[in-house]
Parts: sequence; C-alpha cells; structure tokens
Amino acid sequence: MAGDIRALTGVRGVAAAVIVVYHFGDVQLATGGTGSFFRIPYGYLLVDLFFMLSGYVMALTYRDAFLHLTGKAFAHFMLKRVARLYPAYFIIGLFYVAKIAAGLSGERLEMYSAWDWTGNLLMMTGWGLYIFPIIGVAWAASAEMGSYLLLPILMAFTQRWSKWIAGFAVIAALLGIYAVSVSGRGSGGPLDVVNGNSLYPLLRAVAGFTLGLAIFRLSGLVDRLSATVQDGLVVALPLAIIAVGLADASDRLMYLLYIPLVAVLSRDGRMAQLLFGNALVYRLGIISYSIYLIHPLFVSFAIRTWRHLGQTEVVYIAASLVCFAIIWALAEVSYRFVEMPGRNWITQRFIPRRSDVPAKA
Repeated sequence: MAGDIRALTGVRGVAAAVIVVYHFGDVQLATGGTGSFFRIPYGYLLVDLFFMLSGYVMALTYRDAFLHLTGKAFAHFMLKRVARLYPAYFIIGLFYVAKIAAGLSGERLEMYSAWDWTGNLLMMTGWGLYIFPIIGVAWAASAEMGSYLLLPILMAFTQRWSKWIAGFAVIAALLGIYAVSVSGRGSGGPLDVVNGNSLYPLLRAVAGFTLGLAIFRLSGLVDRLSATVQDGLVVALPLAIIAVGLADASDRLMYLLYIPLVAVLSRDGRMAQLLFGNALVYRLGIISYSIYLIHPLFVSFAIRTWRHLGQTEVVYIAASLVCFAIIWALAEVSYRFVEMPGRNWITQRFIPRRSDVPAKA
C-alpha cells in the first residue's frame, strides 16, 4: 500500500475547510450575544475525523515498527510527532500572543497564570489540566499528542492481538465517545467537548484515534467489495453525512458514518481520487494543520468589518471570504517556512537516520 493515500490527505483538507466555515458561521460578538450568519450543523465533528485519520495513518506507517518496540525507538517516534506538530503550534501561537497584547482579542495577557503559560508552551491544553489556552482550537493537537503517548497500548489492542480484541477496542472507543456525548459538557452539541477542565477532550481524541487504528486492521473487509460498490460508497457516505446534518438528526449518528468513510477512502479508489485526491483538495490536506491553527485569528476581523461597514449578512460573508483567502495564503507560508523547516531541523538535529526501525530481537 502506498505510504501516502491521497484521498485521506484530501479529506483532511476538506475537514479543515469545513471547520473554518463552521467557526466563522456562529460567532461571539464583543457587544454580547451570538451572531449566527450561516450554520454548518455538527461542524465540530470534523475534528473527530482528524483523530480517526491520524490513527489510521499511524497504523499504516508504524504498525511493523511497534511490533518489537524499544524505549529508544518510541522516544524517536515521539520526537517525530513533536517535529510534526510543534513548530507551527509555537510560531502561530506567538501571533495569538501578539493579538492579545495589542488588545485585538477578548483576552488580556494578565488572565494567564504561570501554569497557563507553562501548559501552553508544553502543548498540554487538551489533557484536562485546567490550562487556559492561547490557541483555543489547539486542544485537538494537544489531545492528539496525548494519544501518541498511549500508542504502544492502543497499537497492541488494535494491531498485535486477535481481531476479537481489536473488536473489543472498537467497543471501548465507542463507549468512550458515548460517555463524552452524555457528559453535558458539550458547547455546540453533545460531542463538542473541548474545555480543558476535564479529561473528556482527551478521551474524545483517544477514542477517535483508536477507531482509526482499528479501521486499518479491519479495512481489508472493504476489499471484498467491488470497485463499483466502493465508488458508490465514496459518494453515498458524504451525502448521508450531509443529510444527517441538514436533518439535525444526531451528532452521534454522523460520527458513526465517519468510520466507513475513512475505511472506503483508505482504498484510494477511482472516485476517492476524483473527489478527494485531486490536486486542489490534496493541497488543502497538505496545509490543513496550519489552516486549522491560523483561522481563529481572523474571526474577530470579520466581525469588526461587519460592525464598521454595515451590519448585514452580505458584509459579513464578503469579509469572511476575504479572511478565507488570507488564511489559505498564510497556511501555505506556514507550511513552507515553518512546518517543513521546523520538522526537518528537529529530526536532523535529534534523530539518527532509520531511528524508527526497532532493534532486532
């Protein structure tokens, strides 16, 4: 199987784009209350798709290496994960700090305690440690980092042992998601639990991550379907997800539809390539992490434009479109000049070549 599955990278880009639109649609106004300009039902769930995709990719990339894992190999694995996530997180975080310092945000620097600064610096805002985040959406990257720390255990359950145990891991993950949904802590919906004052955000990430790992283990079932049926599912599943959203049916139902979607896209068939592996969507997937981190910076600018140029929906949508273009451009800059150089510097500086190949038994 190819190391880079274009459809999975592309769907990550689609997810990032939808999250951007979702966060611009319903916003908190400085004067109080909420401005609802357009709505993406259950848009917060696209973060859970990120978790499933990450789990799948970790299984695809590291399954064999984790069969005989050593402490040194795992340390190098974690350094690679830090190299992937931290450079953009740190540099983009400086822009959030600058925005707060300039009085362009609803927060003030004095609101952050020494514990908050430490937790943000160490990327622990999604671990239930009562850390006030500088980048609100970065809870997801933090929780994903927590999932990496648990990967030796999760990999054993989903890859090393029998399929029955992998099935048990799937059930446990689904029960974890159910626990998140009934916690009463969701903001935009039952599963929209992001506040760092509990372990539920981390549980949400670990559950999605586990499902992604299990999808890799069990996705061979998709190969039993003909290419035509797989192509049909690539079209039908997104349509079903959209239908669930339009009907306001259930975020849990939409969540469950992500599981077969990841499985069928992982086969990178003709329709998957056409819809999610094309050059434009694939490029969005490549820069999706920077898109995700950058976009909240600009929500307030769209609101300010709406307030000063006429408080109409047309003005806000026009301002949002301008912000979308800027976010896209800055994400390209971040990927080329922060993400990739930062990743290369860390891996070349701290990780010997072929370090993720475990020592022979």
